[in-house]
Amino acid sequence: MQAGKQTRKFFLALAYALCVTSGIARAADLPAYAPFRERICTDCNITVPAAMRPQRGVVISQGSFNMVGYWSAVDIDQLTMTRFITQINQQSHQLYVVQSRVVQLSEEDLAGLITLMNQVWRSPDALPVQRTADAVWGLDLFDGAAARKEYGMGVIQGQGAELNQAIDVIWRRLAR
Repeated sequence: MQAGKQTRKFFLALAYALCVTSGIARAADLPAYAPFRERICTDCNITVPAAMRPQRGVVISQGSFNMVGYWSAVDIDQLTMTRFITQINQQSHQLYVVQSRVVQLSEEDLAGLITLMNQVWRSPDALPVQRTADAVWGLDLFDGAAARKEYGMGVIQGQGAELNQAIDVIWRRLAR
């Protein structure tokens, strides 16, 4: 069963890479963002710091209980991806940014990411988790005032993992 998941991930990443490198998606062909939304938060506690939160896009956070967090933010309107490393001040318990870097996204990269974000928006189910005791994650989608918040202990799985993997692939290519 694990081999099947790995094969699926490989082919998804390959298909995404082929679309991006072949230039299939063009600016006029950018998919609509969040045309269908499930599991919209009405009273959820958004823990993404305001300075890191896009008006439209996604923020994925990952960390452990060592007070260090790793964040990836995709801003659709600015065509950017930002990576943040944060820590929690042990006296004030406030989150502060230790390091950040921004890269500009191509329209092709953004089109692929919007498609993956839309899959998460569209899903009526919570994202699955591979449970572990020492890791936490969060995935926050934003579309103006609408938000979807997913989080858990362990490792993000399913469509959230696919989105996270695509973000990582693009980041490694652009942040050299």
